Amino acid sequence: MSLQLLDPTTEPIVEPGVPAERLESLEGKTIGLYDNTKLNARELMDLVEERLRRDHGVAEIVRGTYNAGRVMRPDEWKEVERCDAIMLTHGD
Repeated sequence: MSLQLLDPTTEPIVEPGVPAERLESLEGKTIGLYDNTKLNARELMDLVEERLRRDHGVAEIVRGTYNAGRVMRPDEWKEVERCDAIMLTHGD
């Protein structure tokens, strides 16, 4: 009896990118805070929002959620376009 071993992995596809320009300040900016809806993710972002408003003078906070288990479609990121910076968090 022989055993055939299969390798289900594939080579990763790496697409080169360019880092976003860094903001000199968060003051007056619109910041997106997105969480994956898991345990404590929203609570963490609540604390981040509080600090951003208190210590950095952000103009607006955009809140949203994302699915960490799959690639998000462009129409699921509608609010991102108006953000100057975005932060994602994973809860668990």
